[in-house]
Amino acid sequence: MLGVAWDTYNLVVTDRRVIMAQLTQQMAKDAVAEAQAKAKAQGKGFFGIMADQMSAMFQYAVRYENMNPETIIAETPGNFALENSQIGVVDLSLKGDSDDTSQYSEFKLVFKSAGGKFEFRIAEDERYINILKAAYGAKVKMPFGYHKVGALRIKFF
Repeated sequence: MLGVAWDTYNLVVTDRRVIMAQLTQQMAKDAVAEAQAKAKAQGKGFFGIMADQMSAMFQYAVRYENMNPETIIAETPGNFALENSQIGVVDLSLKGDSDDTSQYSEFKLVFKSAGGKFEFRIAEDERYINILKAAYGAKVKMPFGYHKVGALRIKFF
């Protein structure tokens, strides 16, 4: 888009490592085609098919829940892993922040490790924060003054 390109990854956090599973264009096309075929077979109309196609992209990561970590890493040449013991800091900073709570906001997630610095964007979602805190504990650095309870975000700064 306007000369800007990025790769899309699903982050798979295990007790031993975090795996970056790349979602290639072909994988995305296949997921959408599969969702379309399934929706048509179920007799869904245009809007039902469109909804299933869009949700296929957001639900793609679910497939990794029961997959062997070695299989995930080997799935595409773009996949890689960082050992949890090598990660020194998991830094989260809020992006797209505004006073309008109806606007989408996300975190810039940076893993600082012995192997380098790896930056991602993730949705501002309490579930993701909880997963990171469970895996990395005090290594997770939240934005100064950030507190969120359910849909309510409180800022002290």
